[in-house]
Formats: sequence, structure tokens, C-alpha cells
Amino acid sequence: MTAEKFKTIKVVDFVDPAQLKKDLAYSTADLSSAFMRQASMFAHYGIFAAQASRQVNNIKMLVENTEAHVYRLIRDEMLTAGTKPTEAAVNAAVTRHERVIAAHRALNEARQIEDITKTAVEAFRHRRDMLIQQGFIQREEMKGELKIGASREREADVEDLKAQYLARASKKSAEAA
Repeated sequence: MTAEKFKTIKVVDFVDPAQLKKDLAYSTADLSSAFMRQASMFAHYGIFAAQASRQVNNIKMLVENTEAHVYRLIRDEMLTAGTKPTEAAVNAAVTRHERVIAAHRALNEARQIEDITKTAVEAFRHRRDMLIQQGFIQREEMKGELKIGASREREADVEDLKAQYLARASKKSAEAA
């Protein structure tokens, strides 16, 4: 076989795990900001997922073309060498060819990156659900605080009324005496 030079297939890694972790994090002290950023972050990572999917499709096409090209090269080399190129022999040689192996490795890497981007998008769905739950919890806590505040105001009003009543009652008893 000829030792021909070929370009390696470059696979782009779209998601930085450290940045993803930062983007997924939020503070319950500032849910408003987290809610406001949620849609844009979901879209941002959704675009990565679409790009990763496109990358897989492009590399699949490159794998098919590489296999076809290597098949033709091996077949021609066998014919030139005077060996009868059986389909099984050519297919076996194609499978072991370094260009085909490199293309399949690139495809596997691209699929892994695609899975990671899909996981990132799914993580933002979970984040949204958690934000909604945290918002519900905070609303319920505020309702409780409002009820406690209203109850304290009623108690203070009752105490004021008692004091006024007692003041009037003691004034009447002082006038009667």
C-alpha cells in the first residue's frame, strides 16, 4: 500500500465542562437573575447541540467517502500487484487502513461530543425545573411571612384596644368614685 499523506479530521469540542458547571449554577438569593438567564443559556447550549449534531453528520459523510476512496485504492493496488481483489479481502484491508481507522475515531469522538452537548441541554431543562420549584418555595415562604406579619398586627391592634378599654374603664371607675 502507498504511504500517502492525509489530513486528520478535526473534531470541535463545543462544551467546556468547567464553564458548563458555572453556567448551571445559581443562587437561591438571586433567583430573578437565574430566571432571566435561563432561556438564553438554554438557547446557547442548544446551538452547541445542533452544531455537534451537524459535526457528526459531516464526519459520517467523511467516513463514507474515506472508505470508498480507500476501497478504490486497495482494489487498484491489488490489481496492479496481480492479486485477485475479492470483496472480502478488500473490505478487510479497508477496515484496517489507518485513514479509515482515523475517520472512525473522529466519528466516535464527534458522537461523544454530541452526547455531551445533549446532556448539557438536558441539564438546563432540569435547572429550569429546579428554578421553578425554588420560586414556588420562596413564594410560599413569603406568604407565611405575610401571615405572621398580619397576625402580629392584629395582636398589636387587640392590645391597643384592650389598653383603650382599660383606660376608659379606669376613667369611668375613677369618675364614679
